[in-house]
Amino acid sequence: MKKALAMLAAACTLTMAVSFGACAEGKTDLVIAVDADVDTLHPTDFSTTVELNVLNQIYDTLMYMNPDGTEEPEPRIAESYEISEDGLDYTFHLRNDVTFQDGTPVTAEDVVFSLELYKESEYQGSQISMMVSAEAMDDSTVVCHLDTPYAPFLEGIVSPFICSKAYYESDPDAFVTSPMGSGPYKFVSRSTGSNVILTANEDYYRGAPAIKDITFEVIPDVATKAIALQTGEVSFAEVDSSVLAQLEANPAITIDEVSTSGFAYVSMNTEKDSFSDPLVRQAINYAIDRENLVQVCYDGKAEVNSNICAKHRFGYSDEQQQYTYDPEKAKELLAEAGITTPYDLGELLVAEKYSNLATVIQNDLKAVGLEVTISVKEFNAYISDLTSGNYDITALVMTLEGDTQSLEMAFITDYIGTANNARYSDADMDDLFNQTRVETDTEKRAELFNQILTKAQEEAIYAVLCNPLTLYAYSSELQCPEFPLEGNYYIYDFTW
Repeated sequence: MKKALAMLAAACTLTMAVSFGACAEGKTDLVIAVDADVDTLHPTDFSTTVELNVLNQIYDTLMYMNPDGTEEPEPRIAESYEISEDGLDYTFHLRNDVTFQDGTPVTAEDVVFSLELYKESEYQGSQISMMVSAEAMDDSTVVCHLDTPYAPFLEGIVSPFICSKAYYESDPDAFVTSPMGSGPYKFVSRSTGSNVILTANEDYYRGAPAIKDITFEVIPDVATKAIALQTGEVSFAEVDSSVLAQLEANPAITIDEVSTSGFAYVSMNTEKDSFSDPLVRQAINYAIDRENLVQVCYDGKAEVNSNICAKHRFGYSDEQQQYTYDPEKAKELLAEAGITTPYDLGELLVAEKYSNLATVIQNDLKAVGLEVTISVKEFNAYISDLTSGNYDITALVMTLEGDTQSLEMAFITDYIGTANNARYSDADMDDLFNQTRVETDTEKRAELFNQILTKAQEEAIYAVLCNPLTLYAYSSELQCPEFPLEGNYYIYDFTW
């Protein structure tokens, strides 16, 4: 929901707004604040939203998802496509005017290379896991072969970035550190811990971007980021709800509230003895007051939901268990599990941006006799510990985009070490997701997801808390269209 802010303000604030407007005239650069540094700029092996947002500007894709998400994806590098009658072959015909940023043409061979690289990615591959192979029929025709008909395949194909096979083969290191795509912006530089700088690709096949220079500035502190927005040092940022009131009071700033399927959750390392018993995990689910957490940590800008599947997403059902706040039930379950309280669960490891979330969870757990010690780390160091299993319990926000099939990344054995942060392994769960991957009947597929999500809730694999809104704040002089697909943004569509 886009919120146009009131134009009535104190005289001093109005002066600031006029000043911002004057500065915006003729402006062609944009500074974007991000809350963490990038760890990699590999087009398929990235794992954070910050990395995705940078790469979205450098690379382009075969297809593009419409903003409202209700229509079929539309062609982008692909000019058109056909689906075979049996649903096993997707043929994409490429535009003849698309070039990489070194001037070389994008060919079918590059697309095949990119799709295969993406499929092999442990972080991103689930989006096109049903693709058996891709084949270049000629320079401008690619056929994707599926092992079974899969209706959401086009939703998955919007994700893989198309990259240059020749560039990869000539310099695999530069392929990661100095990315080169066919998108509207070229990589210029990265200063570790400080910024990433991009500049316009004037030869972009859809036309040169209006905004010529982009700086992604690393500003982890939410208050500092809010001040930078108000002074004009930064013109666009995802912001925390805790600073929303002060930003809303400034007529020079516009706020967009974007619904996504992202979820805030507690992940318990099931390889650790403390969390191997489902009764303990259930107790933790009942111990958390989600209504209070949403008010304290998100200022009400989130929907309470203990299900990893957002309520608007395919596969969700009101019949699937929702955990409510019930500390007495939590105590009963702990007793049933043989836990004598007070009981030390170990470290509650979080990234800096989730420290407030950790404090609320710590207090709720303490109320039922469970003790945790909060440990806060810089974001990329935190991710390293999380994916290696070097933690006891944690709290974070994650988004698994695309078709509901992508939720397999949080549950199946193959994704331990990436998005399966619970390090949960169960043959029945693996098999259920294998079935959803090949099932073509919508009703049967919905029932399989119902089994999956019912099992996930009964075993309390995670303690999901809510679906937070993504909050974007930006200069009111900056024209931003509707944000597509999980709040992703494309600076090519922005203008001053």
